[in-house]
This record gives sequence, structure tokens and C-alpha cells, in this order.
Amino acid sequence: MHSIIQENLSSLPEVLIAIGFLLTFVAFVVSDILWLRIFTIVAKIAMAVAALLPENGPMWLSFFGNVLLIVVNLIHSTLLILEKHRSSLSDEESILKAKAFPKMDRVFVKRLFKAASWVELEQGETLLFEGECPDRLFLLLEGKAFVSVRHRRVGELGSGQFAGEMSFLTMEKAGATVTTKERTKCLVWERSDLEKLYSKDKDLQAVLMAAIGMDLVTKILMQNRRTTKFA
Repeated sequence: MHSIIQENLSSLPEVLIAIGFLLTFVAFVVSDILWLRIFTIVAKIAMAVAALLPENGPMWLSFFGNVLLIVVNLIHSTLLILEKHRSSLSDEESILKAKAFPKMDRVFVKRLFKAASWVELEQGETLLFEGECPDRLFLLLEGKAFVSVRHRRVGELGSGQFAGEMSFLTMEKAGATVTTKERTKCLVWERSDLEKLYSKDKDLQAVLMAAIGMDLVTKILMQNRRTTKFA
């Protein structure tokens, strides 16, 4: 009986480490930042306990390293929970979140929206000029806009879609001109404001990049449908 208990105890650190690695993997799969931190905390607790159980004595460096990570993630998790209670979206912001950031945490979306400003444009106003490098990123709420290449219309943007995202990301010249088809309301981010935001919180950059990636996929699919339709 004693040998069985001893054998089980000797294998426990390996089990805890395996659980820790599994939870760490899960943490980086979930899209919600708060859940990422919660899974990370549980993973580090398992690894910290495992560091105390080796037969040749505790691994103190590993133990204190994991404890430090637990404390850091606990602090950030607490701040996120508090911010969740303080964050609320207006009706317009809720519409944009549902369309452009459907799976993103409300807290991070609210931070992004705070860094932007609302702009109303009349019919025929130009958001982007082909061949110029834009310093602003647009997200349409109401209205529509034409996309033109060499004065030929090649597409159309609507509510919940970005304008100028590729040029904004790559800092290269815009490959198309975007002009409002009708009265349009949109959120506008200045490059300098976003760069300041990124320097404070890298998570926000990931949120915006994910939303832009989803928008690009949608645009590619729509363009493929148009090409197939007129082929």
C-alpha cells in the first residue's frame, strides 16, 4: 500500500505539468482575454504545485516564477472584471460591435471606440485617394461607399466594413479610391492615436487586426462571387 501511494505521488508532478501545458494551450485558443488569463492562472497553479513535489526536493525557481505569473494575471483579471462593469456601449457602438467585432470582448472594443471619432460625410465625399498613403482608418456605420480603381467602380462598402485597412496596415499607397455613395456616418481612427494606444496595450492591436482580417475575408468572398457571376 505504501509503495502504491509513493508511486502515485511520484507521478503527480508529471500529471500536474501536463495539465498546466494543456490549460496554457487552451488559454491561447480562446478569444476572450479574461478567459485567457483565467486559464493561465489555473495552469500556473498546477505548475507551481508540481514544482514543490519532485523526489529530490522543491524546484524553488520554477515555483516562484509561476507564483509571479499567477499574481500578474490575477491583477490583470481583476482590472478587466472591474472595467467590464464600467464599460457600456451606445446603440451605435453596439451595432458596430455586432458587425465588425462580433466575438471580441466589449471592454477592448470600447477602448478602441474611445480612440476614434464619429464623422458624418455627405454624398460624393472621398475617404481615400488611390495612390496616396492614408493616415486614417474608417469603419462605416451608416450609408455606403463606392470603391474605384482607375476611375472604374470595382466594389461597394456598407455598414460594418472598414475602408483603407490594407494601406493603413502596410503604410503603402492606397490601391483604390473610396467615395461615399450616399450620406455616410463612420468611425475614424488617426494613425498616431492608434499607435499610442498600441504602445499601452498590445491586446488592442490584436483585437483590431482580427476584425480587419475578418473584414478582408468577407470582401474577398464577395469579390469572388461577383467575378463568378459575371464570368
